Amino acid sequence: MAEKKSKTLVIVESPAKTKSLAKFLGSKYQVASSKGHLIDLPRSSLGVDIANNFEPVYITIRGKGKTLGELRKAAKNASEILLATDPDREGEAISWHLSRVLSEVNPNIRRIEFHEITKDAVLHAIANPRSIDMRRVDSQQARRILDRLVGYEISPLLQKKFGSRRFSAGRVQSAALRILCDREREIENFVAEEYWEFDGFFATDPSITPDTATPFRLVQIAGQKPQVKNQAEAEALEREIREAFYHLALRKTSERRINPPAPYTTSKLQQDASTRLGFRAQKTMAIAQSLYEGIELGREGAVGLITYMRTDSTRISETGLNQARAFIADNYPPEFLPDKPNLYSKKQENVQDAHEAIRPTDVRRTPESIEPYLDRDQFRLYSLIWKRFVASQMTPGIDELATLEITDQNKKFLFRFSSSRVLFAGFRTLYPVGDGKTQHVPSFQEGEPLKLIRLEKQQKFTQPPPRYSEAALIKAMEESGIGRPATYVPTIATLDKRAYIERKGRQLIPTKLGRVVNDILTAYFPDIVDLKFTAGMEEKLDRIAQGEHDWRNMLAEFYPPFHATVVSAEQEIGDQTHLVRELLDRDCPQCGHKLMRKLGKNGYFIGCSNFAGGCRYSESIPLGNCPLCGGNVVKKKGKKGRAFYGCANYATTGCNFTMLDTPASRNCPKCHSIMGQKVRKSGILLTCQNPQCRFTMEESADENEAVAS
Repeated sequence: MAEKKSKTLVIVESPAKTKSLAKFLGSKYQVASSKGHLIDLPRSSLGVDIANNFEPVYITIRGKGKTLGELRKAAKNASEILLATDPDREGEAISWHLSRVLSEVNPNIRRIEFHEITKDAVLHAIANPRSIDMRRVDSQQARRILDRLVGYEISPLLQKKFGSRRFSAGRVQSAALRILCDREREIENFVAEEYWEFDGFFATDPSITPDTATPFRLVQIAGQKPQVKNQAEAEALEREIREAFYHLALRKTSERRINPPAPYTTSKLQQDASTRLGFRAQKTMAIAQSLYEGIELGREGAVGLITYMRTDSTRISETGLNQARAFIADNYPPEFLPDKPNLYSKKQENVQDAHEAIRPTDVRRTPESIEPYLDRDQFRLYSLIWKRFVASQMTPGIDELATLEITDQNKKFLFRFSSSRVLFAGFRTLYPVGDGKTQHVPSFQEGEPLKLIRLEKQQKFTQPPPRYSEAALIKAMEESGIGRPATYVPTIATLDKRAYIERKGRQLIPTKLGRVVNDILTAYFPDIVDLKFTAGMEEKLDRIAQGEHDWRNMLAEFYPPFHATVVSAEQEIGDQTHLVRELLDRDCPQCGHKLMRKLGKNGYFIGCSNFAGGCRYSESIPLGNCPLCGGNVVKKKGKKGRAFYGCANYATTGCNFTMLDTPASRNCPKCHSIMGQKVRKSGILLTCQNPQCRFTMEESADENEAVAS
């Protein structure tokens, strides 16, 4: 009787992938999940032996012992172990940790890598196993230890000075905070300057209404850009303009090609999902993760719909290019398919290019064909990815540009009008860009005399630079070279968690705490918040991954001066506890001591100043008045941890008022009840929460919001 052969064990990171892989691989394979990292530096100590050449001290993460035990048991009985963790540095490090532990029971271990969860990709990876890439592992170790050294030396210092364990600093986090604080300082220091704009309306025949309704902007005075700085100058200029005689000096038409955008990188997907769909970056990545790991498509089973979603490359595989070109050829007229594939080059030196761009795994799965299997947000994000990718392989759009210039007899004043119209939509048929509006082009001919029918002047003031939205901050981080695709979302989440920023609509605004922390870091740890320094560290990490730099040498160069700065700062930074514990003019109802506004792990709350003496009284900070009973509306948490807002009197009187919208800073102008706010593309929609009123109003789009293009 033949001996029964044991199965090959395939280990992935996420449990969601196991079902998809098991379907592809069949009965000869056992698929298991590590559920993320199993081994890491300890949380309770530094975990780095600095004196021993920065040797890391790794332990099994608390609560992961059971999972590791199950993997050891499965590994012991397997004929072979294939480590199929994510195709990035973190995934490589997880595989390395697993190989070190599992080799004790089974040394037959190889690494496999795939960038999409499809049958062809997985089977190709199975057929081409490799060894652990220690260059990637070393780069991950260097990043982990570098971040640990920064965090575990500066964070305790901040916690001591502020008297709260909530505070932290980080290599990327603190640089991102500086970007926000620098912008806020620019806004505060901005001095608005008055200027005036002029629009002229001209005609040969005033009865031709479309012609007379077309504005020509005054763009030059005596060959110079207009510099009209007050009303007196504006009125004097107006008189002079009205006295002149005009003619059309130029009528020019030309064609402009609008090239399709590259397929998505991680940051571009986060930016576009924010501006087009209103998604926060964290939501975008969670949805993209689900699309990558696999969606149940009826009889087809679980299928990964997109390639790996953490990438800074616009490169497209040959498979992807062939799919896109075949789809365009089958579904669009010939003029929509270029003669050669559109290739997109690196625009930044720090692009790793380890993974191709984000694209659908099979272009034939159109968004509409799989819509029944996706929830609304999955469908919207998949549609965005699918359309952007297919559009990236289509022909450019072609527009006709019309430019008309009007001047006076002395050629002192130059008025200009420009407009465009679509001659050929090209890729924009699938992926629209621009506003798509076409203005009427007057029928004036060169040299033709024109009459000034109307002149409009407008007083304006220069505007401060915009505040950052999530999308704009991610764009700024990417352009500055700080962080990597996997770190953008956790960085912003940490700033939120630490109460270093607050949100107004889509704006990210540094709080008073955030600005104080930034000022301290800027004064005592200038390198940590310096964008060029942080970007330089990222470049060194990339060089380590390429085998061009030694990770221990990098840490040895960084740590001694950094540690000396920490020691010096501890002596010089003063007490900051007054910023997180503010006495209120109210007595504690339990013990009579004064109440305080305190900063806790979930944000600010009101608590007793006699906490050290044993009083545990606390209450939430009121956000408005309940429209049903007049009590305080406070932030609460539901059973699944989702935040909502409700009446604080629920526990005492049973008032069941709740609201899901974020409370607005202003009350209803009609009934003075609390209002909720929802962010829209056009602005912020405010809705009165009083069921007897429900008045709505819309605030204009945030003046200080930066939207990434």
